[in-house]
Amino acid sequence: LLVLVPILALFLLNDADVFRRSLLRLAPTARMRWRGKDFFEDVNAALAAYIRAQLVACLIVGAACTAGFAVIGVPYAVILGIAAGFLEFIPLAGPVAIGAVAVFFAAYRSAGQAVTTLAFLIVLRIVEDYVVYPRIIGRGIHLHPLAIILAILCGAEAATVVNNNAA
Repeated sequence: LLVLVPILALFLLNDADVFRRSLLRLAPTARMRWRGKDFFEDVNAALAAYIRAQLVACLIVGAACTAGFAVIGVPYAVILGIAAGFLEFIPLAGPVAIGAVAVFFAAYRSAGQAVTTLAFLIVLRIVEDYVVYPRIIGRGIHLHPLAIILAILCGAEAATVVNNNAA
């Protein structure tokens, strides 16, 4: 899946206009084609707003991690901060991976620095996930932050149900 998904995404993005026109031609009436076109434009605008908001969140996390790691004295603070910004795109696994690496590098210096780094990352995740991110996404997609938090919680619960049934 790690190889297949990017390849499929590339083909879908490359031929998105062809797929859109083909789907619109399937509509039986001109009114339905018009409504379908409006729907695709709304979806495109929402996805573009989401991507912009995600980029802003990545920049915020990258800058916060760089500054936090530098203040704490974690080795390679700038590199780890930049990596944190890039890995913010990968839900859950990205922040966990960069957190583990940062705590490992901090533990190389001292246990106290590792604990401080872990505490910083926990506070950063709480503030980012429950305060900053819902506001950024809400501003871009025009949803209330509470609706976004509830959607994230529902998605996490649905993923848990799917994973439990798959096992």
